[in-house]
Amino acid sequence: MRTSLPVLLLLACVPSLARAELRVGVSAEVNRSSFGGVAPEHASYSSNYGTGFAGIVEFRVHEDIVLSFQPGWIQKGAEIVFRAEENPDSTETFAVNQSWVTLPVYFRVDSDGQGFYAGGGVSIDLLLDSELEHEGATIDNQSVFEDVDAVYQFTVGYLRPTGSRALFLEARYMQGLVTLGNTNESTVGDIYVAEFKSNGLRLVAGIVF
Repeated sequence: MRTSLPVLLLLACVPSLARAELRVGVSAEVNRSSFGGVAPEHASYSSNYGTGFAGIVEFRVHEDIVLSFQPGWIQKGAEIVFRAEENPDSTETFAVNQSWVTLPVYFRVDSDGQGFYAGGGVSIDLLLDSELEHEGATIDNQSVFEDVDAVYQFTVGYLRPTGSRALFLEARYMQGLVTLGNTNESTVGDIYVAEFKSNGLRLVAGIVF
């Protein structure tokens, strides 16, 4: 019985795999990202704006379900603002700007490969660089962040076929699943460092062939 169960599951998947449709494409985006989690004392988080691009390899594994691998590059970050509400005249802002390699796998539920759809997925992001802007100076602060981020993303979008191609416009909400701030590597002067988690909104446009 133990050996027959995997065989039965494989046989159940064979019809879907036989109908699998492979498509490739590219996408570009603009995003608004920030940090979640507990902010440092007397501070709050504000958003940064960034861009990104990705390649697309996707399989239609069922009549209404698509699996999509979209490796790419994305800018993320945030502003940590101190005393914005308590004493606006003495506000102090730390702006964190980062670049990441992102390796997401998404699923999409649509109808006949067109129209509105919804889905989600998880990405593993690898930190390429991180800079801190504060009082007119820019320094490398990559050491106070973890090198790997895990992010869940919820997606909604619209897909429009045009001949053998399809255009899409998609909104994504991203929520970090792990703590980014490496407080063990921070110093007394790094008052902006906390147990960050990434979050934000992404607007993605692309084409698949």
